[in-house]
Amino acid sequence: MTKRIFGKLILSVVLLLAIWGLGADYLVSHITEQNLQADQLLALTEKTHLVRSLLEVASDDDYPHLVDHLATQANARITAIQADGTVIADSEADPRQMENHAGRPEFRDALAGREGVSTRLSDTIGVEFLYVAIPMGDHAVRLALPLANIAAQSSQVRTQIVWMMLIALVPAILIAAWMSKRVSGKLSEIIDYSHQLAEGDFNAAVPGPSGGELGELASQLRSAGGRLRGMFQQLQDERSRFAAAVNGIGEGILVADRKLRLILSNPAVEQMFPEAKFEKGQPIEECLPEEIPAIFRQVLETGETFSVDVQTTSPTARSWNVSCAPILTKKAKVQAVAAVFYDITELERVDRVRKDFVINVSHELRTPLAAIQGYAETLLDGAIDDPSINRRFVKIVWRNAERLAQLTSDLMTLSQVEVNTREFNFSPHRVSDILQDAADSISLILTKNSVTLKVEPVDADLLVECDSGAIFQVLTNLLDNAAKYTSEGGTIALSAISSGEGVEFSVSDTGVGIPPEHIPRLFERFYRVDKARSRELGGTGLGLAIVKHLVLAHHGSLNVASTVGEGTTFSFWLPLHATELPSQAATTVVTSSS
Repeated sequence: MTKRIFGKLILSVVLLLAIWGLGADYLVSHITEQNLQADQLLALTEKTHLVRSLLEVASDDDYPHLVDHLATQANARITAIQADGTVIADSEADPRQMENHAGRPEFRDALAGREGVSTRLSDTIGVEFLYVAIPMGDHAVRLALPLANIAAQSSQVRTQIVWMMLIALVPAILIAAWMSKRVSGKLSEIIDYSHQLAEGDFNAAVPGPSGGELGELASQLRSAGGRLRGMFQQLQDERSRFAAAVNGIGEGILVADRKLRLILSNPAVEQMFPEAKFEKGQPIEECLPEEIPAIFRQVLETGETFSVDVQTTSPTARSWNVSCAPILTKKAKVQAVAAVFYDITELERVDRVRKDFVINVSHELRTPLAAIQGYAETLLDGAIDDPSINRRFVKIVWRNAERLAQLTSDLMTLSQVEVNTREFNFSPHRVSDILQDAADSISLILTKNSVTLKVEPVDADLLVECDSGAIFQVLTNLLDNAAKYTSEGGTIALSAISSGEGVEFSVSDTGVGIPPEHIPRLFERFYRVDKARSRELGGTGLGLAIVKHLVLAHHGSLNVASTVGEGTTFSFWLPLHATELPSQAATTVVTSSS
């Protein structure tokens, strides 16, 4: 870099000196030549007047001899002509062989009574002359000097100028070389520093201080580099914050340019479409369902915000609400489109569950209420006075009212657990006592149904920290279900074992079993595998939903394993120390069939 700058600077200086020298040579030579011609003309004019004064006193016959003598003395060519232009004497040619000179410019002026001057090539001897002619009575006399003398003197002056220029050029080039080297070194440092700044290296070596304009330029570059470093760091910080914010957003974000090529995507949108590859510059048609690129094009065409709902089935069934908005330039032209993907799968599920809940509650309430209303009206219409039927009708009304009370109680329990308004009293309890209490509560039903309950022995020292009332409710619900769906003579097994950092409780039966397609929905409110039999047995359809929420409130997990015709096993795991877990601990419901 330094050598190139040095070469350009020194070449520029040499060219400037050469141009200056040529200009000076031309100007001085031209002025010198003009001055010499003026001096020559003045001298020649004086000599012409002197020669005329000498020839005027002589006769025409004496002119040839006198002209030769005067030409030698004047060191010039002398020519004398008559009024008709006939040459009567010439110092360098035979007058008799010379043509008429009346048409020569200088003689034409002289014969007209004026002084004539001209410069031209002589037709007689072929040499360029300076001519001066003046009138001499009815004659005219002319003196001529060859211009070769002036050219020689001009050449001599030019030669001297060239030598002076050469002599002055050597120190000028040396000084220019020194200055060029000094300037090129500073310029090279400044240029290298600016290149490093342009490439983003803000820690590059800063040019050292120097005086003059280059020093000021280096100082300004140092200042600009410092400002750029600060701005770049600020941009990096803002970009990091922006990336962290975008990557941390739960909603998917995707930005595409006017050609629908990917500019930006966050991990959330990549997780939404795991089978697609999101690479910068990739057409979005290759990684998104066709409905989404279509709405991108609509936004590009109209410049307005649009949204669309999209459903995917792979790898799982999901629903998305995609909202697309234009990114505008200062001239209000669409330069890109940003899309936000909202996962509405859970919202749709909750909405569906809510609708199903309303329908199921209405249905569950309608049946006992219709029975109560019907039998009450019958009793009011006179059946109350009939001893043969009034007690039976009142008993039916009472049984349906009891069913309504049980349904209301279960709904209240489920609501309290779901919205975290139920207060749990966690304390250590013997696992054997919990199992025995649950077994005792269900003994009458088991005896009535001729079903055998087997309680597996448990270590008397095994403790679990829980709300005993909630776990009692979980076990009694599971045992009640097992009793309802186990045929006469069947067996139910109740057990608990230490498992890792917790205790796993199990309720197994030899009942009818559950078909595999029903297992994933067992814990939904009001879901029934056999709706007719469930209502016949008096269930509300909320028992397993209550079981799930109570177990999850203890930071536990659930599991179901069932084989049709062989029986079902419900098991749940509770940590030994539930109160030491964070309130937002992860909980799971695992279902399986075998």
